[in-house]
Amino acid sequence: MRVWCCLLLGLCMMAHAKTRVEILADAAYPPYSWQEGEEVRGIYADIIREVTASMSDYEVVLKPMPWRRGLSLVERGSAFAIFPPYYLPDARPYIWPYSQPILDEELVVMCGASVAANTPQARFPDDYSGLRFGINAGFTVGGDLFWQAVKEKQIDVEEVKSNRENLLKIVRGRIDCTVNDRISLLYELFKMIQGSQLAVTDMSLLKQGPVLSKEQGFLGYSRKGEFPYKQAFIEQFDKELYLLKKRDGVRSIVERYLGKSPR
Repeated sequence: MRVWCCLLLGLCMMAHAKTRVEILADAAYPPYSWQEGEEVRGIYADIIREVTASMSDYEVVLKPMPWRRGLSLVERGSAFAIFPPYYLPDARPYIWPYSQPILDEELVVMCGASVAANTPQARFPDDYSGLRFGINAGFTVGGDLFWQAVKEKQIDVEEVKSNRENLLKIVRGRIDCTVNDRISLLYELFKMIQGSQLAVTDMSLLKQGPVLSKEQGFLGYSRKGEFPYKQAFIEQFDKELYLLKKRDGVRSIVERYLGKSPR
C-alpha cells in the first residue's frame, strides 16, 4: 500500500512539474528593461511577468544580459528568447519567430542644443552630415540611409553601453547626437537629474529633433537550439498577451512608470 501511495504521489508531482523557461532581458535599457542587482526591472519585464503569470505550465525566469552578448547567445541557440528586439528579420535572421508586438516605441534624434540642423523638420540623415552619433552597442536603429551614410563616412558612429552614457557625452560635447526611444531618453535624463549627475539647467544643452519612426518591441525567439516546448510557449504567450492588452493591462503597467502611455 505504501509503495502505491509513493508511486501515486510521484505521478502527481510529475503531472504538476513546471517547465523552466529562461528569457534574456536587456540589462541597460531603462525604463523598459534594466538590471537591478540580480533582478530584471522595467516596463517590458513587468509585462512579460504579467503575461507568463497566467501560463501555469511554465516557470519563467528573466535573466539580465548585456544586449550584444544576449543577441550572441540567441544567435548560437544557447538562449531560448530575448526581449525587447525590434522586428529586424533581415538584420537578425537568427531571431525567429517574434511574439505579437508588446509595446510601441517612438524613435527620435536627440542632439546637443548647438546642433542647429536638429529640428523637428530636419531631413534625416541628410542634415546630419559630419556629425558624430552615439549608438547603443548591438542596436541597429536609424534606418538604411543612416547606416549607408556611416559606411560612406559622412556620419561617424561611436558604440556606447547605454542611453546614460550617450546623454552624458552629448552634454559634455564628446558626441553630437544619438538615436533612441524618446521615453527611454527622457526617463534616463530625469533619473540623472534626480541623482545629481546632471543639473536641471543641463536640459537646455539637449534638443529633440525629428521623429524617425515608431518601432515595436517584441519577445524574439532563437531560430536555433533544442527547445521542445517552443511552439506551445509561443502560442500561449501570444494568447495571454492579447488578453492583457484587451483589458488595458499594458497601459496600466506603463502608467506605473511614467504616469501616461508612451503612445
